[in-house]
Formats: sequence, structure tokens, C-alpha cells
Amino acid sequence: MKINKFLVVSLIIFLVVYSLYVFYFNLNIEDYSDIIVAVVFFFTLFSGFFITRQNDRYTSIAEEISNTDGDFSLLYRIAGVVPWAQDKIREVLRHHYTKILETNNWAYHILNPSTTITKVFDAYREVNDKNDDDAEKLSHFSDASGQALADVQVSRKKMIMLYQQKLLPLQWALVYILGALMVISFNFIPNHTLIVDLLKIFFGVAVLFVILLLKQLDDLSIFGKDFNKQTANDMLRIIDEKDLKETK
Repeated sequence: MKINKFLVVSLIIFLVVYSLYVFYFNLNIEDYSDIIVAVVFFFTLFSGFFITRQNDRYTSIAEEISNTDGDFSLLYRIAGVVPWAQDKIREVLRHHYTKILETNNWAYHILNPSTTITKVFDAYREVNDKNDDDAEKLSHFSDASGQALADVQVSRKKMIMLYQQKLLPLQWALVYILGALMVISFNFIPNHTLIVDLLKIFFGVAVLFVILLLKQLDDLSIFGKDFNKQTANDMLRIIDEKDLKETK
């Protein structure tokens, strides 16, 4: 697994700067325990709330992506009763998921105009407009295909809405201020033995990790690059019938 470069750089810079602060700045603050308790309480309260909210958002988006993939897979399978229509849908879906792989961005069709749903719908409509044996074959699955088409449209709208639900600048400012107060206040503890100073650094690193986790949840980078490849390649396997070929 590749390590996020931003995470590594942030950790190194933080360790160097914060270690210098802990080892070379001895602060004499009275009633330091009250200050630490207050800062810890507010940082835990707000960071916990924001992480919970963004984690729910992350989970909702993951569910909508899986729902969309499942619906596209279903629409492709149903179209198998009319081979020429399935061929059209295959090319539409291949272009859709290949674009995700090329841009390495699972949200490409959310952030940019997409005609995937329209083209899949047009393929089904073209069959129905012919009013022949192909249309009759497809009509047996009209309830399932109609529901799937409706679901992918709803899922797309939900993902657009969920994608925009990032933390506001004011909320980030609150997190950064409380996080900074946290790591500064740890050094208020008058004991400066090596063990205590190391514990202060470890606590400071923990605060940094909380903020980085919140950042990754907020910008959805926690999905990682492998997420793009796994979902897109799985759908490409389906439309290319690779699983069927490998079992023969």
C-alpha cells in the first residue's frame, strides 16, 4: 500500500517543530490542568461531531456508488434479451468506467456533465419504439429496468448533493484553533522528564492524526486510488463477460 505523501510530510514537519517546542520551551502556567481539560473537551466535542458527520457522508456515498454500479449491471443484464441493445449499453458503460480509470477520479461523472444514464435510457427506448419481438422480450423486464433507471438517476442526484457537503471554512478554523491549543497546552505540564516529554509528543501526533483523518473524510481522499480501480475494473469485467469466460 502506498503511503500518502502529504501525510508523511505533515508528520515529519510536525514532529520536528513540536519536538523543539516540547524540549526547549518550558512554560510555567498556573492552573494548567483546568486549561487542558477545557481545551480537550471542546476539541473532542467538535472534532468528534465533524468526524461522525463526514464519516456518515462517506458511508452514504459508498452506498450510492455500489447502488449505481448494481443498477447499471442489472440494466446491462436485462438488455441481454436483445443483443444489439446490450451491445450499445456495453459501449456506453465501457466509456463511463474507462473515463473513471483514465482520470483516476471516481467522482468524474459527478463533477462533470454525464450522458451515461441518458444513453442507456435511449437504448431501451429504441427497443420499445420498434414494437416488435425484441420489444416484447424486453417488456417482460419493464418493471425492473424502469426501477433501475429511476434509481441510478436518484443516486446521481444524491451523490452530487453529498459531494458538496464539506466542512465550511469557519468549521475548519474552529478545528485548527482547538487543535493548536491542544498541542500547545500539553506543554503546560511542568514535568519535563524524557518520558513525559515523549508522551506530550505522542499526544500531539494523535491530535494531528485526528485532523488529517477529518481532512481525508472531508475531501473523500480516504477512498484512495485503489477504490477507483476496483469499482471500475469490476464493472468492466461484468460488461466484458470475463467472469463467464473464466468459468468455462
